[in-house]
Amino acid sequence: MKKIFSLLFITMSVMIFAQDQVIRFNQLPQASQNFITSYFGAKHVSAVIMDDDYFSKDYEVILNNGTKIEFDGDGAWKEIDGKRNAIPMGFVPKSISNYVKKSFPNAKIKKIEKKRFKYEVELTNGLDLEFNSKGQFTRIDD
Repeated sequence: MKKIFSLLFITMSVMIFAQDQVIRFNQLPQASQNFITSYFGAKHVSAVIMDDDYFSKDYEVILNNGTKIEFDGDGAWKEIDGKRNAIPMGFVPKSISNYVKKSFPNAKIKKIEKKRFKYEVELTNGLDLEFNSKGQFTRIDD
């Protein structure tokens, strides 16, 4: 019983002290700074938020046009959500961008999420596509 209370106390402590902090652009990992500067322009950054839960850090960058970019603690992108805006294609795996251009020539990618074994892509025409970790098309998601 004592172990259960100790574990519960530790869990609650972490939850209480874990917090989101607004930070400056130059406090992002260098990889994140380089990514934003290369594909979006650092001068378009509206806010940078660090989520520090003591076990890992994640970063969220919000641009002036509403685009949201999420990074892991090492600075690698996890998700880019352009909301209604098309996102730049330079970082999108070539096989994914080629598939979208060929199969949906009138649509652009407005959101991409990199997961452990797949990519999820949302197009401006409303379709959601899934690709495997190698960027090969697997299915249209409903």
